[in-house]
Amino acid sequence: MTMAPSSPPRWNRDTKALVTIIALLIALALVYLARNVISLVALAAVIAYIFQPLIGWFERHGRSRGQAALVVVLLLLVLVALGPALLTPSLVRSIESVINILNRLPETTERWINGIVEAETTLHLGNFTLNLAEAVEEANESFSATLSSFQLPKLSDLINYLMTGAQTAGGVVQAAVGIVAKVVSITFNLLLLLVLIFFLTKDGNQLAPWLNTLILPSYQPEMADLGRRLDQVWKSFFRGQLALASIIGVVVTIATTVLGMQGALVLGILAGVMEVIPNLGPVLSMIPAVLVALVQGPPAWLEVSNLVFALVVVGVYFAIQQLENNILVPRIMGRSLNLHPLVVLLGVFVGASFAGVLGAFLAAPVLASLKVLGLYAHAKITDREPSHYFNSVEEKEPQKPGRFLRLLRHVWRRLRRSVQRLAPPTLPKGDA
Repeated sequence: MTMAPSSPPRWNRDTKALVTIIALLIALALVYLARNVISLVALAAVIAYIFQPLIGWFERHGRSRGQAALVVVLLLLVLVALGPALLTPSLVRSIESVINILNRLPETTERWINGIVEAETTLHLGNFTLNLAEAVEEANESFSATLSSFQLPKLSDLINYLMTGAQTAGGVVQAAVGIVAKVVSITFNLLLLLVLIFFLTKDGNQLAPWLNTLILPSYQPEMADLGRRLDQVWKSFFRGQLALASIIGVVVTIATTVLGMQGALVLGILAGVMEVIPNLGPVLSMIPAVLVALVQGPPAWLEVSNLVFALVVVGVYFAIQQLENNILVPRIMGRSLNLHPLVVLLGVFVGASFAGVLGAFLAAPVLASLKVLGLYAHAKITDREPSHYFNSVEEKEPQKPGRFLRLLRHVWRRLRRSVQRLAPPTLPKGDA
């Protein structure tokens, strides 16, 4: 009589806890050992995620994911090769123009202060009288040291300083060896990045099914809904943020060019980059533009003072921000992130301190993902259904159009009615 093979014994709770702790320690050790390439992996994952719509388009037209991934890599190689060659000269000239203008800021401020003091300007506000000349003179004496120490280096001085430091550090030969080593390191990292992008673009769609096999069947529908919400957050941020930053950057570059401002390309790039901080980003990017306007002055076709020209620049930036908030953001970004600007700003600073530019850029979607995970955990802890909790958050009253957009609509209706009244009446065909 043969005995049926007995099933292997199940692990008890202590064994499961021990294995889980060991697995977490191994994972942390691997992360620590791979800390130098984590930023490359994250950047490759971001780029592969952004290009997923293009991969889907290729698949719908009968191409394989491998061919689509190869096209993405070749496209990135073309951008890396041609981008610096096309943008570097204009960008260097734009940066140098902004630095030269801001170097004149202390001199311009001193001239304005002297003009106010010499004119002996006095403000009368009811029974209150303020001698503006004395107040400005006292402020000038208090901050003269700060103003005199404000000096931005020239671009050529920075290059000469770096070259001198390289020569004094170890001689021309050691500097050349260091440059070659740096070039080799950058080339290796670029090749590794392209390889990671290729495989993540080609095989990235297999990650979700693999993770789904690790989840118990009873939890799979709930985890699928949670994954869909996280996917929506990252899709809305990356594709929407890139589109929004590109549009705002181009609009600001065109607007500042029309106003005859030097460094328009830098101001446009700064406006696009600062879009990562909602609401506060446009204000921060406006400050350098206002300083440039105050120092440079208006173009020849606009006969106003420097102060009035700075106010014109403020008005242009304000109009762009209103168009962005009322037209672009609702249509491009939606309400998927739904984070307070202060939270995003703090997240940007924390992310920049830990991971540099990449950490600052990814701060908003990371915070939004943590919010989604936090709402899910809170729903499970309080014995609520996560789907009901998420639906209650999403079913908010849609945001009404802002005052600026309502004003534009009102002006457009008035203009259309005026044109209709001025238009000659059309005669019937029989009377023609």
